Amino acid sequence: MAVQDDRREVELRELIGLRSGESRSGVDAYFDFSDGNRRYAVPVELKSTTNRTVSTARDVGLAHIRKWRSRLWIFGFYDSSGATMESLLILGPDDMEGWIARVERYIAPDFLIGERAAERLTLEDLHIICGEKPVYDPRDARALHKRQWPEARYESEMDVTDGYSPGKMLEILRLRAKYLSARGATLNNPHIPKRFLSGFLDSEMDARGAAIEIRQAARRRMRSIVLGSSRLRRTTADL
Repeated sequence: MAVQDDRREVELRELIGLRSGESRSGVDAYFDFSDGNRRYAVPVELKSTTNRTVSTARDVGLAHIRKWRSRLWIFGFYDSSGATMESLLILGPDDMEGWIARVERYIAPDFLIGERAAERLTLEDLHIICGEKPVYDPRDARALHKRQWPEARYESEMDVTDGYSPGKMLEILRLRAKYLSARGATLNNPHIPKRFLSGFLDSEMDARGAAIEIRQAARRRMRSIVLGSSRLRRTTADL
């Protein structure tokens, strides 16, 4: 993430009172609140822009689609210098579905091609790629998956003593084929266009007032979205 974008993300978290996310899991922030006896920790996607068109992520695949459908989205709109936040827009996954579905339709055929092509690999293909052996050893599997798999995975996949049967090795080859296809099927940084976000102008909040009032209004809006969205209620785990 660029330094400027990182600064804005911190500002958004602090302004609204969000808990920091986990870079390892790709969560920007969490919105924590209680409703009766239930406590929520809702993952949040934080975005900022100076021109109302919003960038998203590199190498977007189906995992991004699943993630985006289970998150609150918070947009910070800044002036042209990027120094001053002018307004906030908070949307739920239902609001974002029109754009998310368009991205999904764009990339889904490529992923399906890869899945189906990988399933059509046969033992003959295995013999051409890895040689014909009664038992394949971990070096053969590492030649395919390299550092993509940890050592524990290579061990757990063994189905015969110290190695893999031809049938298991064919499964491993198919997994590699799917992985390679998925890498090529991703979409680089699909933008959320101005024309899509302009449909929610009525929901924008002025971000230049008192911080405490902005925080209260933003959290009310977020809470309303979570409690009104069956998707977020299903995907938000109890603490």
